[in-house]
Amino acid sequence: MLSHILLTTGLLGTLLPLSSPAQTVPASSRFYVGIGANLLSNLPFKDRGIVPSSFGPSLTVGLPFKPRWALQVGFSYHGKSETIDNPNSTVEATVRTKYFLVPALLRYTVTEPTNPVQFDILGGATLVHAKGRTTYSLPFYDEPTISDTRFNLTLGPAVRAAISNHLEFTASSLVSVVVGKTYYNFSDRLFLNTSLGLNYKFG
Repeated sequence: MLSHILLTTGLLGTLLPLSSPAQTVPASSRFYVGIGANLLSNLPFKDRGIVPSSFGPSLTVGLPFKPRWALQVGFSYHGKSETIDNPNSTVEATVRTKYFLVPALLRYTVTEPTNPVQFDILGGATLVHAKGRTTYSLPFYDEPTISDTRFNLTLGPAVRAAISNHLEFTASSLVSVVVGKTYYNFSDRLFLNTSLGLNYKFG
């Protein structure tokens, strides 16, 4: 009888450590990719006359490395054209801008990773490259293309809602602050990046 109890205890001791990680790792170790749409506003480039807000598509690639932690890298493109009418002149000006954003962010999940709805905190760095050009209805007024690349610190909340085992809806609202530039007001350093999208989890 004693040997039977010891054998049963030994089997349980062997199985429990093996089964316990399997309950938590799969939910948090899936490589994921995401697509979405972004809205940028109050961009710090307004001091150079570039259009201060823009919509654009985005792509995200992420890899969880702990149940609550993941690293994700994204890319988004924003292009806009705006015509400016001057009532005091017959010459029209058109401002064309392009923004390329590359955010590298850590994602910390506040809620339990197994919940169908999860709340996250995103933080890290965002590289922004901007190009802008102003053209006029009279070609000899055209201005050369200006460009600028700026490094930003980024932080903000996000939410994810499971649609299926592999698909989830995502929403985030991030604030970025430019590092190493001089502005008249601190608010000129800030810009917002609001995003809606879908993530697909592999595995």
